[in-house]
Amino acid sequence: MIVVVGLSHRTAPIHVRERLALPRDALPTLLQSVVQGPVGEALIVSTCNRVELVVAGTDGARSDLEGVAAAARAKIADRAPGIESHLYTHVGADAVRHLFRVAASLDSLVLGEPQILGQLKDAYDIAREAGTAASVLHRVIPRAIRSAKRVRSETAIGTGQVSVPTVAVDLTRQIFRDPSRHTVALVGSGEMGEAVARLLRQAGARLIVVGRNMERVAQLAVAMGGEARDMSGLEATLVEADVIVTTTSSPGYVIDAREVHKQRRARRGRSLFFIDLAVPRDVDPAVGELDSVFLYNIDDLSNVVAESLQSRQREAERAEAIVLEETQSYERWAEGEQVTPTIVALRERIRAILESEVDRSLGGKLRHLTPSDREALLVMMEAALNKVLHPATAGLRRLATDPSSRADLEQAVTALTYLFELSPTADHGASDSSPSASGTEHPVPRPALGAKTDAARSDPPGSTKAAVPGRIGR
Repeated sequence: MIVVVGLSHRTAPIHVRERLALPRDALPTLLQSVVQGPVGEALIVSTCNRVELVVAGTDGARSDLEGVAAAARAKIADRAPGIESHLYTHVGADAVRHLFRVAASLDSLVLGEPQILGQLKDAYDIAREAGTAASVLHRVIPRAIRSAKRVRSETAIGTGQVSVPTVAVDLTRQIFRDPSRHTVALVGSGEMGEAVARLLRQAGARLIVVGRNMERVAQLAVAMGGEARDMSGLEATLVEADVIVTTTSSPGYVIDAREVHKQRRARRGRSLFFIDLAVPRDVDPAVGELDSVFLYNIDDLSNVVAESLQSRQREAERAEAIVLEETQSYERWAEGEQVTPTIVALRERIRAILESEVDRSLGGKLRHLTPSDREALLVMMEAALNKVLHPATAGLRRLATDPSSRADLEQAVTALTYLFELSPTADHGASDSSPSASGTEHPVPRPALGAKTDAARSDPPGSTKAAVPGRIGR
């Protein structure tokens, strides 16, 4: 199971969230610093509306999740002291359900928006590249993605899209009526800012693209049919433009009130509309106090969006039911996987004994067998192994998925471990079947019965001694 620690628009206003804003290029180093002590795996979901640390323990299903949660909270608190009261913590099954809801955009300010699923996939890719995603995250993230895809395909929660960009354009039309008679400036190259600028350009507005990276600025300007300028042209742009959309990754204000006030005379009383989509914010909040100046930040726009989404609540209820079903399915699967080390150790123990006996017989009384007869013998022994172990395997998994049978499960595992001298020390469940990003599973192939294992090779010819317990499952 996992732990989720973070904050979002539900627990922290923008002036708090911007303190924890994380640039993409800083994520790999931060992830690697998180994976220490009780934390064995980590992934960070960082958007304008949330920053969440998704972690798993070093001991897989046997991890102390409360200890993992404490370590994760401490890491976030170190990054931005004083935000502890805004943090939430989800542990175990609660964390899985929260993650699935986030992926399905049920926890988003814009209910049903599609961007969060892409952001989760991106976060997963970053964690894999940084080497901080392993067996637990390789299982839970693909399941979260699959659950979100079910929500989008089986409900209409994403239809009739109301989004921050569309609301920003609607507000622009309320202020200026006809965008084709006005100039829009895009400062920065964030995804939502580009969407707003593109929509206004399609409505006929003149477009200016301003930024520090002139190569990127020029590409955007060409793609959207606008004029490219570097940041030195920002002052002139404040005079020419009527709508300024900002979406930079700057850690501080790009536009301050003093600068805007200075351009008022040159603007000759024309209204100016700022759409600040950046976190941290690009525009000094004091700008909104100036006459004939309108300022909306991401929270302002998101609140407008939220008021327009009441009609989606019925679809949201259907989506919640899908998420609950997927969460419970994952929980049952994960609980069953807790007994995988014991099952694998038992299988390898009996397999090693059978392999040793088959090898001894094929080298003695049965050495006259033809290759096809030997193959038939091996197939028969493999089938017998599966049939002998099936009741024990099914019984253990049944006990593992029944919360009321935990005591019986512990007794069964203890008895098998003692009677068969098992040593299930490796986390076999971590590699036995790990879902890929597409949600499929890739079983690890087992050696064919009759192929000599380390345990079988350790027995001298003619020996009836069982395989060395310490080598089982290597």
